[in-house]
Amino acid sequence: MRVILALAGALLAATGAAAQDRSEFTRFEDCEDRDPGDLAPYLQVCSTPFGFEVWLPYSEHSSAMAIGPNGLEAQFDERPEIGGLNMTIGPVMDWRFRSGEAEPYAGIIRYRGMTPVFDGEIGDFTGEVETNSNILVVLALRPEGEMSACHVAYIDAMEVPNANAVAHTIAASRARDFACAEDEILIVDAENPVRIMLRYPDED
Repeated sequence: MRVILALAGALLAATGAAAQDRSEFTRFEDCEDRDPGDLAPYLQVCSTPFGFEVWLPYSEHSSAMAIGPNGLEAQFDERPEIGGLNMTIGPVMDWRFRSGEAEPYAGIIRYRGMTPVFDGEIGDFTGEVETNSNILVVLALRPEGEMSACHVAYIDAMEVPNANAVAHTIAASRARDFACAEDEILIVDAENPVRIMLRYPDED
């Protein structure tokens, strides 16, 4: 019980900190095609108002993302498990700022798994797609680190109510001190008990 109460208190404190933080949103709009080399068939690199470049290598059926330029391959290897034939990322990034600070300390981005809709009556695809997975990824930003950014948590937005608020709370509580490539990525979904603590920190 003490452990539960201690965790609840920590999460309540993080919720309060998250409420004081602010978000700024950018879209993947200011982008240019670049030579992908061996990364992927295609590569776009998007600039942001905060000096970060968002690297988006992609193929016809998959995508990856890094907030470069440090540790690009390690960042590309970090991705949530996604259902569906195609994976899309973004196109909106939620940058999180501490009150009074000009540089973001974390980012939140959406990964989606999409599957083309097949119509059995006509025996062909309709041109529409279904969303089979919807994951919010919380990233810690490390501009001077070996990895410019790394994944902190995966929140299943199809299973977790108030997923955006949960992502803000996790960013406030974990992103600052998260050790990239060392600490375990937190998974929040219907089967993970930490989801209950994040949603109902004063329960039990």
